[in-house]
Amino acid sequence: MYDFFLGSREEIARNETKFLISVKRMMPRWVNSVPDTEFLSLAALLDAQGQTATSAGRRFVAVETGAGASSLACAYYALKYDGLALSWDSNGEKGSLIRTVCTETMGNVFAKHVDTHWKLVAHDSLSPYLGLPILPDLVDHVDLFFHDSEHTWNTVLGELKAVNPLLVEGAVVALDDANQDYLHTNIAYINTFRRKLGLPPVPRPQDNTSLPFYQETERFLQANWGKVDYLPDLYKQNVRNDPYFAYFDAEFDIKVELGTERLEKLEHRFDSWRVSKRLDQTGKP
Repeated sequence: MYDFFLGSREEIARNETKFLISVKRMMPRWVNSVPDTEFLSLAALLDAQGQTATSAGRRFVAVETGAGASSLACAYYALKYDGLALSWDSNGEKGSLIRTVCTETMGNVFAKHVDTHWKLVAHDSLSPYLGLPILPDLVDHVDLFFHDSEHTWNTVLGELKAVNPLLVEGAVVALDDANQDYLHTNIAYINTFRRKLGLPPVPRPQDNTSLPFYQETERFLQANWGKVDYLPDLYKQNVRNDPYFAYFDAEFDIKVELGTERLEKLEHRFDSWRVSKRLDQTGKP
C-alpha cells in the first residue's frame, strides 16, 4: 500500500525532506497530526544529531513519546545513521501502521530491517516498569528527546526527569504543543470527548495551570545544565503558511474553541533546546 516509487536511494539522499514529506502525506489523519513545518524542523534536528553522534563514534539514539508522523523522521534517521529510535505510545495500532509504512518505504531504500532501528513501546511513558524509567536498561545515552504524549506539565516534567540523566553533551530536547499550560489534567482533551458524548463541558480546575510548557521546560533545563541554547527552526519561520492549518481548517477552528490548539503563541507549539555543561548536585558544571 505504501511502496510507491519515490526515487532511487541516490535521488532520495539528494532531497531527503521531499521524500519524508511524501511519505508523511501518505499517512492517514489519525496518525498524522503535526504540521509539515514542525515535522521538517524535527527532521533537521534528528539529522544534525545523527551526524554529531556518528562523528563522535557513538550510536545515534533518539527517544520520543507519542508516536505518529514524527516517528517516520525518527525511524528514517535511525536507519540512516545505523542508530536506534525508541517511541512510547499506548496505542499499539499506531505502531503497526508506522512499522508498515517505514518498512515499505525507508526499509527498502536503506535495505535494512526497520525493527532493528525503530521500536515502539506500547505503554505509558511514565510507567516504572515499561516507561521511560527503563531507558537505562536499553541504552546508555540519548542524543535527542521529543515529547508528544499527554500534554500536561506533570507528564512533561516526569518524562524530562526520566530522560535527563542520559542526555549527552550537546543533546537536543524538543516539545510538541509547547504553548499549552495544563498542570495535571488536559481539560480540553476531556471536553472534546464529552462533547462527542453529548455531555456539557467541565470547568478547568483552579489548580490546573502551569507556565507554558516551553517556559517550564527551559527553567528545568537551566536548573540541570550550565548552557541551554534555544534553537531557531523552520516551523517558526513558516507556521502561518503551513498547509496543515489550511487543510484541516474546520477541525482546527473547533480545536481552538475547545483549547486543544492555542492561536496565541502558536509559534511556540514546537520548541527545542540544545544542552551542555551538565551541573552537579551543587549546581556547578
